[in-house]
Amino acid sequence: MTDSPTPSPETPRPSAPRPPEAVVFDHDGILVDTIRPDYLACSALFEEHGATLPARMWAQEVCGRPDGYPRLFDVLLGSVGAAAGPGPSDVADRGATGPRSHAALQERLSQLWERFMTPEHVRLLPGVRELLTRLRAAGLPVAVASAADAEWVRRWLGHFGIAEYVDTVVGGDEVPHRKPDPAVYLAAAARLGVPPARCVAFEDSLTGVAAARAAGITVTAVPTALTRSLDYSAADHVLPGLWAVDLTRAPWTTR
Repeated sequence: MTDSPTPSPETPRPSAPRPPEAVVFDHDGILVDTIRPDYLACSALFEEHGATLPARMWAQEVCGRPDGYPRLFDVLLGSVGAAAGPGPSDVADRGATGPRSHAALQERLSQLWERFMTPEHVRLLPGVRELLTRLRAAGLPVAVASAADAEWVRRWLGHFGIAEYVDTVVGGDEVPHRKPDPAVYLAAAARLGVPPARCVAFEDSLTGVAAARAAGITVTAVPTALTRSLDYSAADHVLPGLWAVDLTRAPWTTR
């Protein structure tokens, strides 16, 4: 009599993704659109000097990164210098007090921000209020972790009436290093009392994606119209907007 074949063990099914226990949002470009106003201000600065803002460089090295503006000023000064030709006056203007110094360019950019960073230009992004409402109903804690100062973040959360949905705000001025350093995300998770690995983050910039990943947080990228052409492969997921988040399907990738 022939022995019956021994049944092969079943291949174990992969476990379902574990739902996040907390949510950490970036602010600029995720909750409110200050990205376009910043782009308009930087473009105006370049235009005043007869130059054109390099859009891709701005998106990669400046968007979401306050320490990227010195690099932007270097590009502008290089463009102006190349157009004018080399000369001792151009080198002198790059000093600490010249009209083309970083200090002077920063002062002028600040004036342009005052023109464009206004309620007329800054908008609450689609799906934000609805998602925050659903997260509150689900009992999930919410933080905002921004490279910008905390006061700036609270100003716009209050302006749009969504501060009540946010349990804590961590600004770049409250940690030793700003994004892409993970400090702001680690601080946000600590304040919520949830391990980073149990959190999910939403980011629009490459800098922010790098910061969240470095903190050990699962990150979903939500590119803006001005950054959509960049490579977001470092993110765990990519969505077209917060309106596409589906809380019934962990890890909330899409509807």
